[in-house]
Amino acid sequence: MNDMRIAERVVDSMESKITARGVQVFYGQNHALKDVDVDILDKTVTAFIGPSGCGKSTFLRCLNRMNDTIDGCVVKGSIKIDSEDIYDPKVDPVQLRAKVGMVFQKPNPFPKSIYDNVAYGPKIHGLTRNKAELDEVVETSLRRAALWNEAKDRLKSPGTGLSGGQQQRLCIARAIATSPEVLLMDEPCSALDPIATAQIEELIDELRSQFSVVIVTHSMQQAARVSQRTAFFHLGYLVEFGETGQIFTNPKDPRTESYITGRIG
Repeated sequence: MNDMRIAERVVDSMESKITARGVQVFYGQNHALKDVDVDILDKTVTAFIGPSGCGKSTFLRCLNRMNDTIDGCVVKGSIKIDSEDIYDPKVDPVQLRAKVGMVFQKPNPFPKSIYDNVAYGPKIHGLTRNKAELDEVVETSLRRAALWNEAKDRLKSPGTGLSGGQQQRLCIARAIATSPEVLLMDEPCSALDPIATAQIEELIDELRSQFSVVIVTHSMQQAARVSQRTAFFHLGYLVEFGETGQIFTNPKDPRTESYITGRIG
């Protein structure tokens, strides 16, 4: 019991990286997300779980304004990163997405070389001054994504020639090459085999020392393995949010318990 209290105090003392209040999302007439309040901590992995269509990916896409690209999508409420309102008209979504990297469900390398995949973001955002700096960013990003040893002798080869798990690590390297502060992952392992999944999970654990990581996963086992905090979404509502161990072993809301024990979902 004392350990739990200490863990809670540690969490309370950590700073929120992302603060969302009263977030609602509409796709035309469809009210997809209802009144979500959440604080996402820095240097922590936060997992979003829940049945298909519950709103978890919709909320994830709010955090880097990916929903802006969907016709008829309206986002209401407040989302702040480091106290800055990311929906303020003065905020450039392109610059925001350099600060909030994203990795998608299916590995989606650009039809370019491994080197150019990773170099793309730093180039378009003007983050490096010369080829030597760009080389360094590419190497550092591939190392962080645990791909350097496999890729260093084939940097000019197409990224699409890598295996599925390697392609997803390349996409992670690409996402972190712009030195983001937040890394969003939308079911990053759902297209991968168990061995590649284990490698990505190990990588996620290492990345949290540098980033605030938010992962949407359909696998409760994965959420339990990789995250420190878990949010359970159901029918567009954020039902429960807390320390991962507590959510899985002692949920406060009966709907959370029903989902975890397999009665809903």
